[in-house]
Parts: sequence; C-alpha cells; structure tokens
Amino acid sequence: MRSLDRLLVVAPHPDDDAIGCGGTIARSAGRGATVSVVYVTDGAASHPNSKRYPPEALRALREREAIEGLRRLGIATPPVFLRVPDGRVSHLSGRERDLAVAALEACIDATACDVVFGPWRDEPHPDHAGTAALLAEALARRSPSPVALSYAVWLEVVGTPSNRPGAGWAHLDVHLTAEELACKREAIMAHASQVSPLIDDDPEGFRVLPEVLDLWLQPVERFYVDPSVAAERVSTALHLGTTIR
Repeated sequence: MRSLDRLLVVAPHPDDDAIGCGGTIARSAGRGATVSVVYVTDGAASHPNSKRYPPEALRALREREAIEGLRRLGIATPPVFLRVPDGRVSHLSGRERDLAVAALEACIDATACDVVFGPWRDEPHPDHAGTAALLAEALARRSPSPVALSYAVWLEVVGTPSNRPGAGWAHLDVHLTAEELACKREAIMAHASQVSPLIDDDPEGFRVLPEVLDLWLQPVERFYVDPSVAAERVSTALHLGTTIR
C-alpha cells in the first residue's frame, strides 16, 4: 500500500473532529500530510433558548470556533460546512439525503483523499450515526474508495454494549504524545460555546461536563476498521505508530 498522505475528516458537528481524532490530526499535519475537514451539521441547536445566539448567530459562532480549533491543530486549509440542520441528520427527506451524500462525494473527490475518518456507525447520537450512514453511502459510490476509519465521541460516555463493534472489527490505537494531547485539548477548548459558560442565557443549553472532557482527553485515540481492511498495512502507511487489536 502506498503512503496515505491525503486525509479527510468528516465531523457531524463542529468540535467532533477535535474530540474524535484531534491528536491524530495534529500528528498527521505535523508530518506533512494534507488534512481536510468537512462539518455536516450547522451545530445551531445546542442552545435553542438563547436570545443572544439565535440559530443563525450560533451557526456563525460555531463555524468561527471550528476554524480556530483547526488552526490549533496545525490545519490552515479552510473547512467545508454542509450546514445540514443540527439534530436532523437521521430525519432528512429523500431529496435532502441525496444532496448531503452528493456533497460528501464532492469532498472526497475534491480532496483526492486516501483515508476518510468518520463517526462510528453505531454511535449513541442520532446525528453521528446518521452522518456515518451518509458517509458510507458516499464511499460506496466511489471506486476505488478511500480507506475508512471510524472514531467514537459518545460511545464511552453513554454507549451500551449494543453500540460497540462486533466480532471481526479491528481497532487502531494511536498513542498520543504529551504535545499532541495538549494540541487536542486546545482545539477542543476553542469551541467555547460548548465547553464554557460563554452562552449564559439558556440554562437548558448544552455544555460539556468536566468528567466528559476528561474521558475525551485520554492519551489514546481509537479508530475502528472494517474487517475487510488490512489494519496493519493501514497503520504502517499512515505512519501513526498504532497498536492494532
């Protein structure tokens, strides 16, 4: 397998890229790989009762945070924002779904990526599972298709055994350096609307709890690999220094 130097990260919301694979993004960028990111939803449903940040303003804020988060990971390439309504990925009409899949196909083609990182298909969050389904459909239309690696965000937080990979699935564990982990933390913290009291006029709004942040900031990032993929060869080609099981 040739070296895999063009990576595409597909994130359900602005911040899922940093949470799911921020350290790996930082490592890949540091070794000179081209890393592109596409955000599927607009992230505008996290604080539905805020008067200061109605949906349009919240969308703009979260896009600014996403760009800053990528900068902290060493990524200067402007991301793509598909702006699918937050919370609706699993409930799109047929036409909306076709447009979203076509947009992901366009990103795959435009980046000429060798590897796509996307959410685990059984993540216990409908936008994440829905994004995984959209990405799977887009990849199925490409021949040959890039290697697909899946990351989890909510699996260790609220997942159940039914959400976990079954027999045959391998996983790649990327062991982060202290510097990479620090970059990941800084990237997550760039999403102040989600991790701080920045938006303080919606008591019911979403906010990451400290214990959840601790779960996300472990020194290992795990990626699930389809049984049909030779995980050892992928690991070697990516130069990630992974542990494979």
